[in-house]
Amino acid sequence: MRATMRSLSIILFLFFFSVMAVHAGPEPSDEGRSAREATARSDSSLVALGPWAVDAAGERGRIHTVLSGDTLWDISEAYLGTPWVWPSVWRDNDDIANPHLIVPEDRIWITSGEMRRITPVEAERMIAAEQELAAAPQGLPREKEAVVSLPATNPLPVLPPAQSIRVVERAAMGFLSPEMIQGATSIVDSPTERHWLAQGDEVYLGIGEGEVSAGEQFTIFREIEPVYDVGKKRKLGYHVDVLGWLEVVDVQGGSALARVVQSRSALLRGDQVIPRRPMPAQVDVRKSPTALEGAIVFAPDDRTQMGDGDHVYLNRGSLHGFEAGSEVEVYVPGSRRSDKVSGRKVMTPDHVVGQLVLVEVQPKTAVAYVTHTTRSLEVGDLIRPTSDRIASR
Repeated sequence: MRATMRSLSIILFLFFFSVMAVHAGPEPSDEGRSAREATARSDSSLVALGPWAVDAAGERGRIHTVLSGDTLWDISEAYLGTPWVWPSVWRDNDDIANPHLIVPEDRIWITSGEMRRITPVEAERMIAAEQELAAAPQGLPREKEAVVSLPATNPLPVLPPAQSIRVVERAAMGFLSPEMIQGATSIVDSPTERHWLAQGDEVYLGIGEGEVSAGEQFTIFREIEPVYDVGKKRKLGYHVDVLGWLEVVDVQGGSALARVVQSRSALLRGDQVIPRRPMPAQVDVRKSPTALEGAIVFAPDDRTQMGDGDHVYLNRGSLHGFEAGSEVEVYVPGSRRSDKVSGRKVMTPDHVVGQLVLVEVQPKTAVAYVTHTTRSLEVGDLIRPTSDRIASR
């Protein structure tokens, strides 16, 4: 009897298990699994932001101490505003068996253009540099008596000379001229039936024989909004979301087959492409004293969650005397004021509120990296070549 009951129990268990297996459905597809993983990973609220710090080159960023459960995906989402960007900014030792593996207590140095592992000793030194910077005097002493023209003030802290600035391709390529947009083509289809496309997928482009050759590379982007000059006087270009890049593998007839080499976001049929321009890994900082003054015309708000380290667009470019690496200062012009005691007219000094370095320069426009700022920069803020008093060299 006991043997019969035990056999019956086993049979019922196996039947229950088979029913559950049937109701569980088939193994999820790669697309479904990726979507579920992306949803799970997108909750970056559990990632606590680390302290601000300054590296040896004077660049400001943050240091994250890895906790159990942290992933590079989540860290990128929390600090850089998007989880997709970490593969393009991660810098680590290729000799490590798995250079992308992070473990609790690792220190990660994070700027808008770089994520890399550092030692605890380096972290302490960089945090101390930031604290020392914060405690530095915030400006030059003012004259005790009103004068006809007061000297300009510089409230920015004195930093170590910056020799170079790392270029973030996604930010540098985020501002395209109307001519570049007009010359774009698009992803017209894909051999895969999936709606969303990603790294490794093959796609068809709307150009063919005589227009493109195998081996040519293209930047993938999605148009966001037009960028106008101050006062909406003229359209300077377009703010775009750079999604990744692809390489043509074959050309037949009126279309070209290409493979997505890197995707920083999910791709769609209809996303546009333009020839990929080689971007330098970094630009050397230099002065351009004869360049013309201009203004900030656009400030993307989805590039980074950091203060210093944002990118802004300018209405000045190579035709106005600028080049990649040019230093620029953002300033508020002085004004004429009356001294109520003496009755004299006093010209207050210009007030410098930020410093930029140009990382991508087109004929009439430029993309600038914000190295230091004392307040949020705004569209319409005036810019000019960095003066001698705060130039890095």
